[in-house]
Amino acid sequence: MKPPAAAYGRLRAVVRRQPLLPVLVVLLIVLAGRYDGFATTANFRNIAVQASPLIIAAVGATYVIITSGIDLSVGSVLFLAAAIESSHALIGEPAGIVFVAIGAAGLTMGLLNGAAVALTRVPALIVTLATMQVYRGLGGHITRQQDINLPAHLRGIGTGTLLGVPAPVLLAALAALGGGLVFSRTTFGRYVQAVGSNRGAALNAGIPVRTVTAGVYVLAGLLAAVASLAQTARLGAVQPSIGQGYELTVITAVVLGGTSLFGGRGSITGTVLGALVLTTAQTGLVFSGASPYVFDIVRGGVLLVAVIAAAARWRNLAQTMRPTGRSSTPSDEGRTVSTA
Repeated sequence: MKPPAAAYGRLRAVVRRQPLLPVLVVLLIVLAGRYDGFATTANFRNIAVQASPLIIAAVGATYVIITSGIDLSVGSVLFLAAAIESSHALIGEPAGIVFVAIGAAGLTMGLLNGAAVALTRVPALIVTLATMQVYRGLGGHITRQQDINLPAHLRGIGTGTLLGVPAPVLLAALAALGGGLVFSRTTFGRYVQAVGSNRGAALNAGIPVRTVTAGVYVLAGLLAAVASLAQTARLGAVQPSIGQGYELTVITAVVLGGTSLFGGRGSITGTVLGALVLTTAQTGLVFSGASPYVFDIVRGGVLLVAVIAAAARWRNLAQTMRPTGRSSTPSDEGRTVSTA
């Protein structure tokens, strides 16, 4: 058994790496003490299931933001994937074919985003803002802006369990574990970190920057499509409102988890914690009886504070580095990426 001092030291190290962890713990304790029925197995299970689509989509967005990119189309990708799911469901195709079609759609939408960003000088913000409208419009055309109920064999991924663990939670765990392993154990993960840390240095080192840039958007598109499976199966239907404003929730979860909007710094673990904090806060608002619009205020406020804090951090770094004669712009700093 480790002595208390050693255990305390390990705990401090964990908190330093993931400062959002104690925030989540405190939030859970406060809400459990404030509202009867919050600290129940059923409610914690509900939080985990609700957070699952967000975690899946946010893992892909973490890759994009690490490379100093942004993807505003994630909510529309989710909606169009769900619309494609509904179109296949209406003609009675088996679940396997539907899942393949959704995955292919996500990959295609991600590839279109990635190719446009990587091969042109148009900023990712503009590209994905445009595709956000295109994908949302296509999804609306397919569904005719109507609710479409899903058959039982497609709802199973949202209601099924394995060894007592809900299927959406398993999907989220696989996405998070796979995302973390790719960061730390693969050449692609190292390239993503290098491109985000210093694009010019990555080019000089012979890294295929355009391929890596396109690749992160392809991954984000695929995971957004997978997230749509978990979301629609949980709801039991495809609704026209699915994915509206989801891009801001995803970006907030990623940034709240410690990923820098300047790129080159972030972690999958932090993203998962960010998604859990947002979902827990939203559940707390439901228990409090607050207006659902309050969550929009909270989400926007969190994102604004995170951006301001990140900007202040890079200004401080710039001032620190200026006497050495090194470049002080965020894109040129020697940033590090945590893969914890």
